[in-house]
Amino acid sequence: MKSLIESLGKSNIEEVVARLQAAIGGMEQADGELHNIIAIMPLALFIKDAQSRVVLMNPACEALWGIPFAAMQGNDGAAFFPADQTAYFLEHDRAAFASGKHIVYEEELWHPGLGENRWLQTHKLPTYDKQGQPHLLIAMCVDITDRKRAEHLLQSSVQELRALSEHQHTAKETERRRIAQDIHDDLAQNLLALKLDVATLHDRTRERQPLLHQRAAQALHTLDASITAVRELINELHPSTLELGLSAAIEWQMQRLERRHGLRCRLELIEDSVTLDQRQISGIYHVVLAALSYVCGHAGARTVQATLNLRPDLLSIVISGDGHPDQQTAQGVLDLGGIRERLADFGGELAVAQLAGAGTVLRMNLPGLVSAK
Repeated sequence: MKSLIESLGKSNIEEVVARLQAAIGGMEQADGELHNIIAIMPLALFIKDAQSRVVLMNPACEALWGIPFAAMQGNDGAAFFPADQTAYFLEHDRAAFASGKHIVYEEELWHPGLGENRWLQTHKLPTYDKQGQPHLLIAMCVDITDRKRAEHLLQSSVQELRALSEHQHTAKETERRRIAQDIHDDLAQNLLALKLDVATLHDRTRERQPLLHQRAAQALHTLDASITAVRELINELHPSTLELGLSAAIEWQMQRLERRHGLRCRLELIEDSVTLDQRQISGIYHVVLAALSYVCGHAGARTVQATLNLRPDLLSIVISGDGHPDQQTAQGVLDLGGIRERLADFGGELAVAQLAGAGTVLRMNLPGLVSAK
């Protein structure tokens, strides 16, 4: 008896079943002893016959179900549970007998005393008679309602945080676009107008006023540098190439890296058959910018390749470089975390690898976003 109690306490259903079967075989002699053992079990245990009628419940099961065994004995629960739940229970009973295996699943059960559904994790293991026919279904169940509610609250919090993050990124991009447009319409246009005036002055002072002509030339040089800086600022805020699509914007950025930093950059476009809206293009573009910054900055790459496979069902973007970060810095960890977070807003994932002879590889996969062109 001690060994049986110990096996029940360990909640190992196969061992419990083996010992219960041995006990049930001599039911007439051991009925009282068996019921005492089952009664002290802290886990809810119930046994059904081949017709899914309850033939035994321990007190823990009575408390969990909110129904006394005296009321439940000999029926399948149709009188106590909603029809859809009863059908679900019977379906899994049949599945357990058909499989001949220990099955575990989660289910909802109406608790009449509490007036609510409770979530249960149920274990079922069938037994068979000497002719191999279904005999008994021995089951245990654990109340996981609190865990389910905590998971639901956590999921809701994650969704709220993602919605907030998406709103912040959208607001940030809208503000970038507005500032870039304002700079283009006001500062850039004013600088161009000023350049035309100074260019006129420069031409008219060529012969008679050499000193003023020289100062005008210097002013033109300064204006050219200022206009270039303003254009760079506009492109930093919101590149005009974004209007041409994601692949065009990434290609422009790779060319820019070559000019400004002397890197060797290569773009491989496998497929570009997906249609993205401006929010998606801008969001994914800035993720790629962050990936390029990580590969070039933290990993110290001098040769960079971007491989794009933009299909309707899957967007795959791989950024690789020949550098290796000697030691992962706190900023590098934060940058990778930011990339993962932004990809998660689009349902995507990031994989980072350090490959021998290939350097650092960042692989970004995003599920299909919209229909093909």
